[in-house]
Amino acid sequence: MTSILIRSAQIIDPESAYHGKQTDIFINNGIIESMGSDLGVSADAEVNASGQIANTGWLDVLSYCGEPGEEWKEDLKSLSGAAQAGGFTHVGVLAGNHPLPDHAAAIASIRKSGEGLPVHFLPLGNITCEAKGLEMAELHDMVRAGAAGFSDGDNPISDTGLISRLMEYASGLKTPILFFPYDKKLAPGGRMHDGVVSTSLGLKGMPAVSESAALEQILQISAWLKVPVRVVRVSSAETVEIIRKAKASGIDVKAAVPALNLLFTDENLESFNENHKVLPPYRTEKDKAALWQGLSDGTIDAVMSNHHAQDIENKAVEFEYAGWGASSVQTVLQAMTAGGRPDLNLIASALSSGPRKLMGLPKVSLNPGQPADITLFSPTAEWIFEPSLNFSKGVNQPMLGKTLKGMVTGTVKAGVWFANKAALKNA
Repeated sequence: MTSILIRSAQIIDPESAYHGKQTDIFINNGIIESMGSDLGVSADAEVNASGQIANTGWLDVLSYCGEPGEEWKEDLKSLSGAAQAGGFTHVGVLAGNHPLPDHAAAIASIRKSGEGLPVHFLPLGNITCEAKGLEMAELHDMVRAGAAGFSDGDNPISDTGLISRLMEYASGLKTPILFFPYDKKLAPGGRMHDGVVSTSLGLKGMPAVSESAALEQILQISAWLKVPVRVVRVSSAETVEIIRKAKASGIDVKAAVPALNLLFTDENLESFNENHKVLPPYRTEKDKAALWQGLSDGTIDAVMSNHHAQDIENKAVEFEYAGWGASSVQTVLQAMTAGGRPDLNLIASALSSGPRKLMGLPKVSLNPGQPADITLFSPTAEWIFEPSLNFSKGVNQPMLGKTLKGMVTGTVKAGVWFANKAALKNA
C-alpha cells in the first residue's frame, strides 16, 4: 500500500495551515502530498474521517516492556499493538529485564526487534549500570546505537555528585535523561499516598515531600550547571508549583505526568484494587486539580502512559505484595476525556508536540511535503473496554470493563494506515 486518502478530517495542529479546518489528506509513499477538498485523487486505501480529529502522531515518552527476559508480561509486539490502539505512533520504551538495557548491544537489539511494528520504538537506556544508581552506564555508546533517552525506571538516583555528572554528560550528548524525582528514604515501605486514606487503610504512606524534595535537588543542580533537565512521573501539587517557579526563573525544565494520575486519586485504593498500585501513587483531589492546571498553563509539558504491564502472579496477590504499575498505554486518551475535558488543543500539545519537545525531537506538522505521521481519533465516542479489546499482555488494566469516552480510529506511521481493531468492532 503506497497511497492513503483520509477524507473530511478536522485538523488540530497549530503548526498546520489547516488548523481547525475540515479537509482531506492525501498521502503518497509516506509523504503528505496534498490537503484540501475535492482533491481529485484516488488512493490504495480510503479512510472516512468525518467527525474525527487528525493530529500529528502521538508520542509516549516512557513505557516499560519485559522483552527480553520477561516476555510473558509484555513483548514488543504486544506493546506495539496496545500503543497503536492507544493512538501512539512513537513510544519511548525501557525494554528488558534480563539483560537490562544498560549497554549498546541491548539498544541495538531493541531497535532491530521493533522493525515493522505499528509503532516506532525509541529505545531508552538505563542511566546507571544495572539501574543501581551507583555508576554511569555507557551513555555515549548507547546513543551511537540509537538510544533516544535514558531512565532507571523505578529506581531514582539519589547521589547528587552522580546526578551532576550525568546532567553535564547528557547535555553534551544532546540526549535527555528522564529523571524520576523520588526520595525512597522519605517513604520507607510506602504503598500509596500518605494521607487520610492511607491511615484509614492501615497502609504505609508515600508523602508528597518524597517527590518535591528530590525535585528541588535536581533543579538546583540544573540551575548551577546551567543545563536542561527533564523530569517524568510528577504527581503532586507541590511538584507542579516547584516546576512553575523554576520555569519562571529561567531553568530549562520540562515535565510529564502519568495519565492515570489525572483520573484517579488515593480514594480509588479503598477497595485494595492492586491495579491501582502505581508509582508514583495517586494522590488527592487537590493534587489532581493542580496537575490539570499545570497542563493547562504549560507548567507540565506532556502526558505519558507510565505503562507497566504485570502478570497475574504479580497482581492477583495481597495489596502489600502486589507489583507496581498499571497497563495503561491503551487508555491515555480516555484518562484525559473521562473528566469531561475534551480540550482538543490540550490533547494535541500533551500527546504530540509536548512530548517531542521533552525528548528533543524535531517538530512535525500536518502540511503538504511533511512525513505522514498521524493519529486519528474521536474525543467523544463511547465504547466498552472488553477484555477482548485489551491488546497488552498485562492483566493490570484499571479501566477494563468500563464504558470509556474517546476512541482512536487509527494511525499512520511511515505512510502505512493501521486501523484500531477496537474501533472496527465498535463501528
